[in-house]
Amino acid sequence: MMKKLFKCVIISIVNFVFVILPVFSSENQLPEEKKTMLIEKLKTASLVIYKDGEITTYTEHNLVPVIKYLDTNDNFKGAFVFDKTVGRAAAYLYVYGNADYVYADTISKPAKKILKKNKIKFEYKKAVSEIKNKDNTDLCPFEKLTKNAINSSQAYGLIYKKTYPDSAIVYFTHKISPSKLIELYATTGKKLNGNVAVKLHSGEPGGHNFLKPEFVKPVVEYLNATIVECNTAYEGRRNTTKKHLETIKEHGFDKIAKVDIMDSEGQMILPVPNGKQIKVNYVGSHLKNYNSMLVLSHFKGHQMGGFGGALKNLSIGVASSYGKAYIHGAGEPENMWNCEQDRFLEAMADADKSVIDYFNGNITFINVMNNMSVDCDCNSNPAVPEINDIGMLSSTDPVALDQACVDLVYKSDDEGKKALIQRIESRHGIHTIEAAAELNIGTRKYKLIKLK
Repeated sequence: MMKKLFKCVIISIVNFVFVILPVFSSENQLPEEKKTMLIEKLKTASLVIYKDGEITTYTEHNLVPVIKYLDTNDNFKGAFVFDKTVGRAAAYLYVYGNADYVYADTISKPAKKILKKNKIKFEYKKAVSEIKNKDNTDLCPFEKLTKNAINSSQAYGLIYKKTYPDSAIVYFTHKISPSKLIELYATTGKKLNGNVAVKLHSGEPGGHNFLKPEFVKPVVEYLNATIVECNTAYEGRRNTTKKHLETIKEHGFDKIAKVDIMDSEGQMILPVPNGKQIKVNYVGSHLKNYNSMLVLSHFKGHQMGGFGGALKNLSIGVASSYGKAYIHGAGEPENMWNCEQDRFLEAMADADKSVIDYFNGNITFINVMNNMSVDCDCNSNPAVPEINDIGMLSSTDPVALDQACVDLVYKSDDEGKKALIQRIESRHGIHTIEAAAELNIGTRKYKLIKLK
């Protein structure tokens, strides 16, 4: 009997500490009079935030107040949110921001479903089937925009881009895994169709930092794609198609997908009418066989460019062997090792422009920030990486993507970043990004959105 009584007492204590106490704690429940006062404030505001005893109110329309709060505070953790209208789009923002509690004067059925699925406590005054536009003739534009969003991060990106169209969207995750690679691609919203090429670096033998076949295999299979490369302009084991294919076999890429050396049968010319240094770009002739491309880049340092990311992979990587020398020499291939640095960097941006124009939007980009040696994967004996891995990023804008990677290096609290920063600065690597932005390939202004 005593044992049963003791057991009941223990269960009661556990329930109180872990079940009852949290429900009534001040952290996730407001006194009714405080809640009533905050709801009253919605009569003259569009959004009211109560956190740590402070009240913040917003009067702007649409989702601008929610985005402003996220920009400033990063999340809604520990805040009580009182919103005039919560539809699908707003609900996704509260999920992205890890909100604990949301009150809505009006809430839509999709919003209720999203909040409930993500275990966000919510209350409301009135529920409607959908949030309509001002004329009540169609869905609210933001509701329509996010109707097919695959996750809260993508929804946030869509909403942010519509609200601030001058900014590019860059998605980011600290996790470096094959599954996250697929998620990063899918979250961009760009569906690559037809014959899809995945442009990556096959790695010079002796080097070991390049993205490995087992890592890229799932995303290549997901896209039913062909891995594409072009021969090098320097002596080594990738400067002829025969040797390059041997390297690809040695590194195991042929075991995971079809591999195409795009300049194995010659080259084709792409125009660069407004190029800073070159007016044409020589690329592998097999480029014509592809309708879309995923540029999958290993972000790291580079002996000549300062760093290698999306812009280098798209320019030098897609260029034929001759085209590589042509870019390095800023139109004078015989001068490829002696060209003035900024001219070479601008020629890379010119080449980027030609490939971007060729695919007419059917292209997207992923950068993987791991094993970041100061040397490129074309180096057969690269320096040991000094900076720790940072994560992976994706975007439809290669300028914003490379800029975001550079910024993450500079913002890192890792002392090992000094070597990589020195390599970037010593080669004026940022100038490739500057030149690409001037050519309207993309923008250096971006919003970094984490995968949730």
